[in-house]
Amino acid sequence: MNWLGSALERFAVWQERVGSRVLLTVLAVVLVSAAVVPLWWSSLQHAQLVSEIASVLREANIKERNPQAINLVDRGTVQLNGREVGSARVQLVAQEMFNEAGTIDDVPAFASFIAAIQAPRWAPPQVVEQPLLVGGIGIGIAGVAVLAIWLGLALPLMGITLVTAPIATACFAFGQMQLFVAFTGIGILLFLFLVATQLALRMLSPAGAITGVAHTLLLEATRQRISLACIGGLLVLLPLLPLFISSRDPLRYQVQTFIARGTGLVFLVAAFLTLLLACATVAFEIRDRQIWSVLTKPVSRFQYLAGKWLGLAVLDGLILTVAGAAVLVQVSLLSARPAGSMEDAAALTSQVLVARATERPVYKSIDPIELRDAVNRAIENDTVLRGEIEAGAKSEADVVRQLRVQKITEFSSAQRTIAAGASRSYTFSGLLEARKAGIAPMLRYTFHSGPDSTHEVYPVSFLFGDLPPELVEYVPVQRNVLGIPVEAIAEDGTLRVTIVNGAMMQGGRIIQAPWSLNFDADGLEVLHRVGGFEGNFLRAMLVDWGKLLFIAALGVSAAGILSFPVAVLVAMTIFIVGSMSPFLEIAVEQFAVPIDAPWFMQVFEAFIQGFVGSVQWVLAPFASVGSSTDLVDGRVIPWGSVVRAVGLIGLLWSALAFAIGGWAFSRKEIAIYSGGEG
Repeated sequence: MNWLGSALERFAVWQERVGSRVLLTVLAVVLVSAAVVPLWWSSLQHAQLVSEIASVLREANIKERNPQAINLVDRGTVQLNGREVGSARVQLVAQEMFNEAGTIDDVPAFASFIAAIQAPRWAPPQVVEQPLLVGGIGIGIAGVAVLAIWLGLALPLMGITLVTAPIATACFAFGQMQLFVAFTGIGILLFLFLVATQLALRMLSPAGAITGVAHTLLLEATRQRISLACIGGLLVLLPLLPLFISSRDPLRYQVQTFIARGTGLVFLVAAFLTLLLACATVAFEIRDRQIWSVLTKPVSRFQYLAGKWLGLAVLDGLILTVAGAAVLVQVSLLSARPAGSMEDAAALTSQVLVARATERPVYKSIDPIELRDAVNRAIENDTVLRGEIEAGAKSEADVVRQLRVQKITEFSSAQRTIAAGASRSYTFSGLLEARKAGIAPMLRYTFHSGPDSTHEVYPVSFLFGDLPPELVEYVPVQRNVLGIPVEAIAEDGTLRVTIVNGAMMQGGRIIQAPWSLNFDADGLEVLHRVGGFEGNFLRAMLVDWGKLLFIAALGVSAAGILSFPVAVLVAMTIFIVGSMSPFLEIAVEQFAVPIDAPWFMQVFEAFIQGFVGSVQWVLAPFASVGSSTDLVDGRVIPWGSVVRAVGLIGLLWSALAFAIGGWAFSRKEIAIYSGGEG
């Protein structure tokens, strides 16, 4: 093996020459061009085909019965320069594509649906319809390769290429395009992370005490087995995740599943690695006396902890940037899969790959005087309850409090209940931008009815503003969506939605449903587009980065005071409690002992309510700025959430953790604790 080591050393010296780097740059550009240009050219031709089909579809009118419309309905094809393009699958949905005016509403989506049968079979079907994506990927790969060469990473580039290229080529040769894309992505991600890390190391070159410590931590993180296993495993798993998502599912569910799994996996791995490294890097250096050589230099204890935190912050940023880019590209590839229907394709673009704000109805609040009178009447009409109060068995204040909560709940629930055959109107505000943009919002509803059997369907009618009613059938408990015409939104941005619990026929006659219906507080909402998926995804990554900043500060501060196992336990406990704070809030609200319970049980209840409630209240922001669920549902993640995650959690909470941990660390006798000797 000496000859191999000698050859690698000679190559390392050779690549440092300017002429060698120029030669390697030309070679890298040629190789990337040879791989990408044929795919880009095929993708460009396919995009041209989609454009030609779209121009024909715009002229099709089924009411005028022109030849193109007749061909679509009878044969599922369109005529292009003397040739037919289409398939039997197109014929099955062609009739549904025409609106009442006889034209086609969503021409681009239908054109892509028709052209799918003509896509080249040798190219990955996920990317062939996106020439800009293909070109962007090619330019990105070439740019990273050139950057790597001039950073002195030609040898790792060649090594990763020699490992992944044969596997990807074999997959391509056997027609396994999904595996080809996956293994190609693995090689690109691994090398992209390597290049990003090298850039970060150069930016953190030891110019100061804090950056010097951060540089050392980042360098150590790239050499430790646990770091390499976590980061390498993450970058390998992300391109493979789509292989475990069934292509038989509706396309929007495939994309939603990947977004949930991909973003969840990225944050979980980053949080786990951050917590372990934060605790290990400080605790082990104290234990092994390595910290002596650091603190004897002009580096204060605060600068030491701050440098560790900065290095972890940079590492988390690298992980989120590279892994986030992988998730974003995979979402683009998945969204290019053939949709099962035009409705499925439309749902993907309007409900998933979008950032939508949520508006809920404006409900009335119960009048305080009416509430007081209702509570007094309830006590007066209940002779047993009144007798218990007079005998001292129950506290009047406790009874009044419980009755107030009960009456408020009943009043609120009554506004969300519609009797069989009855109707109720709800007003939504904040839809002025949707009206100006002319983009139809969506009504999302989840109704409960009767026994809530998912095997039954019930009729319900919706009236949007003054427009004619729309009759639909719903399955209880299941979430449903319905498009809202833009013209139903008033000039002031309000929308009146009237729900009829039954089928409203012509003339106003109502065939009532068998049961009354009701919905939860979040069971009726209007969602309207306020941005795109890419910007929303960027904000989600920033939210996760803010949380990771706090985890890093928590681990570093704990390790400066405690031993490694105890520091991990403390940091992990706070992390888990913060993540579970919504469930703790529900548990605290529902935990109660009977009014007539023994005094020690009431004391225990007060302790649980006070202590657990306080901990939950303090850590509630950690879970309240979650991002994965909002991305899956296509909900907008506002910049306010980003500011709260980075500013409040990432910086302010980190500063508080440093204040506590730094104060204790400054008073710790390092010489006593190092090596475990007293």
